[in-house]
Amino acid sequence: MACDRCFVTQGREGEKGSWCTTCGEKRFDVDDRVCGDCAHYVSRGLGGVCRKHLMGVSPGMHVTFKVEEGSCWTAIGVSPCA
Repeated sequence: MACDRCFVTQGREGEKGSWCTTCGEKRFDVDDRVCGDCAHYVSRGLGGVCRKHLMGVSPGMHVTFKVEEGSCWTAIGVSPCA
C-alpha cells in the first residue's frame, strides 16, 4: 500500500524502477517488452503514440508502469480494449 506522501520517486543504481523517496516503497517498474511491440502503440513518423496513456513514446521505449496496476503491455492482435 502506497503512503499518502508518494509524490516523488527516484531510481536506484543497478535496479530498474522507481521508489518513493518518503516511504521507500517501489512505485514504478519497467517491463522487459518495448512499446513498439504493444497493441496500444501507433506509429507516427519517427516516434509513436500510446493510445492507452495518450502520450508520445519511441518504439524502443520500455513500458513503465505503476506497480499496483501492473503492466499495460498487450500483444499485437489482442484487443487493447479487452
